[in-house]
Amino acid sequence: MQNNQGSNQGKNAKQHVQDVQNHLQSATQCLNSALQSVEKSQNREKIEGTLNAVESAMQSVDNTLSSYQD
Repeated sequence: MQNNQGSNQGKNAKQHVQDVQNHLQSATQCLNSALQSVEKSQNREKIEGTLNAVESAMQSVDNTLSSYQD
């Protein structure tokens, strides 16, 4: 955890939320890549469920940022 503290210094709350947005975008891309290579249908279903959860979280973050009051 200490390594993360150095990169977080000086960031305001909105910037932290933007970081989350970037991480969720990256997770979405990774999960979509996983869907391209998954072989078993049960694994595909699990990945799709995770992707849906990440997309839901992304909507929440987008809503937070669009209504954020500076």
